[in-house]
Amino acid sequence: MVNSLVLQNFRLFESVSLRFEAPSVFLCGSNGQGKTSLLEALFYLANLRSFRTSRTSEMVRLHCPFAILGASVSFRDWSRQLGIELGETRKLAIDGKHVSKASEFAGAFHTVTFLPDDPEIITGRSQVRRKFLDMFISMLDRGYFTALQTYYNGVKNRNCLLRMKEANDDVIRSYHPSLAKYGSEIIRARELHLRILSDFMRNALSELKPELADMQLKMKTIHELADPKIFEEKLDRNLNKDRLNGYTTTGPHLDDFDFNCDGKSLKLYGSRGQCRAVSFALKEAEFDIVKNYSMSKDNTVVIVDDATGDLDKKTQEAFYHKISSAKQIFCSFTEIPDNPLTQGSQIINVTAGRAV
Repeated sequence: MVNSLVLQNFRLFESVSLRFEAPSVFLCGSNGQGKTSLLEALFYLANLRSFRTSRTSEMVRLHCPFAILGASVSFRDWSRQLGIELGETRKLAIDGKHVSKASEFAGAFHTVTFLPDDPEIITGRSQVRRKFLDMFISMLDRGYFTALQTYYNGVKNRNCLLRMKEANDDVIRSYHPSLAKYGSEIIRARELHLRILSDFMRNALSELKPELADMQLKMKTIHELADPKIFEEKLDRNLNKDRLNGYTTTGPHLDDFDFNCDGKSLKLYGSRGQCRAVSFALKEAEFDIVKNYSMSKDNTVVIVDDATGDLDKKTQEAFYHKISSAKQIFCSFTEIPDNPLTQGSQIINVTAGRAV
């Protein structure tokens, strides 16, 4: 479990040091006091990403040059001290030793989040869906995380060359074999894991929203690109087009997927209530899969950021019963709810960047 959290100049926290002494930790306080920031810090320590922003600078306290995040984690027979410095560059450390690769740092523990804006996975931009899917697969497959990093670095470098008129075509093509190898690997993994998610979602929806139990997740991609040879040939053919556009127009960095029910896109035709129910079922499916089938089944941490307020009492009780099997749970509320998790839980009051 996560045993402690230390922050310096993170969001509105100038300095905070917390010890966690229970499997269930409740963060309580009014809105805008820093509860979500504490959850964000835990999430970032696990995934090297924020669930709130893509800009590192937004996580650093105003007028401060850098922020520090640290945590002590232990699961079964091992323990680690995690450390991150966020500034002009990001510095990572495990047990006080510098770590150069993000793939060596991320994944010390797994996080499944339940957030108020989860319906945006269904209704929002394609980037939101890709981010969710990539983080989900990375918890199950460490090789996928490495493939993502290699592929996106390659796309970034190729795009820079495409915008340089003097760049030689052969230099640009030198990126194609690697992009084809890792890009096709990403496409195959996404298609496989979407099928698995669909199966688990239907089980969740059969109880939560039976009329949506035929839900299907459909990839919107060029399936032929799952073959690296075809992928590379397409990159070669599109080189002139990509030069004109100034970016790579082929690959999984542009993929999307849709939630279909009765043959209709939920993004286009679903009601607010339907989207909320389906997003909740999606996260429950993610939790079941990660907890039971990931490489490290015993280190799943659930993060709930005031995300159950619009659920009826029966559904809330079923939800809290489900997540009670997680290794550790962190929840934020404006008021302590009446549910079984409160028994024996640790309560932390958060007020204006202070946590007690």
